[in-house]
Amino acid sequence: MALSKEQWERLNRNKSVQRACEQVAQKVASRARQITAAEGGEALIRVESSQRPLGRWQARVVSDSPVEEYGAEKQKRIRALGRASREV
Repeated sequence: MALSKEQWERLNRNKSVQRACEQVAQKVASRARQITAAEGGEALIRVESSQRPLGRWQARVVSDSPVEEYGAEKQKRIRALGRASREV
């Protein structure tokens, strides 16, 4: 059963849905911080919540260190966000 546009918009305005998204993101962020600390990284990890242009609610986990996430020639790849998102 497909949702109507009105149902979709109402669902994405629902505070319970928004809180659930943010709770999952906080769990991922917490685990990513643990991984970063255990691997000797220094990235600051935060959660950003917002509504996308077409109305979908999102809670993103963001690192301030793309080098730690993806690696570089002289920087070890920690990949804390990727690993945490698969574990949670």
